[in-house]
Amino acid sequence: MATKQRKAGTEGTTVNFPGVTAEFHRPDHVIPTRDDLSGAAETVRGYLPSGQMLAFYGGLGALTAFSVIEWPVAAAIGAGVALAQRAGGTASE
Repeated sequence: MATKQRKAGTEGTTVNFPGVTAEFHRPDHVIPTRDDLSGAAETVRGYLPSGQMLAFYGGLGALTAFSVIEWPVAAAIGAGVALAQRAGGTASE
């Protein structure tokens, strides 16, 4: 019923049923190289905030977690700082 066959360098299995024939092939897997992984890491680092801003956002989150400020206020502060930085200024200036 099932037969193994070789087709264009890949191994597959063909199953013949009445009225239908199914072919199953092993998928091609691509293993990323070290250069691929380092390129992806550099891309992610480009989107992360600086260490100073990461500490600011962490502190803002801690204040919210300990109920010192409410979460809508913290979200408004965080969004305002992010928008101000995108506009060209930095929070430390």
